[in-house]
Amino acid sequence: MKVRLGRTVAVSLLTALALLASACKSSPKPEEAANQPAPKPAPSVPNIKVTPPVQAKAKAPKPGPTAKKQPDTEAFGTGKATVHLKGNRSQRSFWTEQLDVDSSGNPVLVDEAWDNHSKVLYVSNDRTFTCGDGQTATGSTLMAIYAKGNSRKRPVGSGWWVTELHKGDCAVPRDDIYGCRFDAAGNNSDCGEAKMIQTDTDDVTITPLPQSGDSQGGASGQATPGTGGSSSTTPASPAPSGTGSSNQ
Repeated sequence: MKVRLGRTVAVSLLTALALLASACKSSPKPEEAANQPAPKPAPSVPNIKVTPPVQAKAKAPKPGPTAKKQPDTEAFGTGKATVHLKGNRSQRSFWTEQLDVDSSGNPVLVDEAWDNHSKVLYVSNDRTFTCGDGQTATGSTLMAIYAKGNSRKRPVGSGWWVTELHKGDCAVPRDDIYGCRFDAAGNNSDCGEAKMIQTDTDDVTITPLPQSGDSQGGASGQATPGTGGSSSTTPASPAPSGTGSSNQ
């Protein structure tokens, strides 16, 4: 009886030791776990939305009392966030003034351009914003807001915006412009990497951003705070000429 009991105890101990050894082999060592690369965040567009003051300006597209007139130029915006306006120069105007572009209640100096032929207002400035991963970045931003009677027959107050980002900003894969379209209520949709079409009619196309781990780029949609995750290749609208932008 004692021999059998001793053998049972010995077998149990050997089994426990085998299970412990197996667990040790399968569990990574602390130093190995520390060397594991952190998962890369998914690319996202900046957390930017058109504000009611900007949409209201498109409904009454004229310089305010403190605005300063700017000369007509061939391009409006900064860097890649720039559009060229075609047509008669007498039908467009440019100015700078203070405008609340981030719903903070604090107006900042922005550049504005009004295309009276196409009935589109353009707003340009440099701004700091948050990304989908909570990080912050800075980029030149251009907005196009459709006014009443616009030639593209888009809803009044709707439009699009783009921001120039450098590779790594908001985890984007390359230096380029990124943005969204927005509806008349100011809701973003069709967000992703943007391309300006500099033809007789300036326009924008938007390709959805890749998800984290997608090496193809643009293969799937990416939703971000305050934006939609749908994709679109339907062009948006253009912009005129103006001067540089100002920091928010």
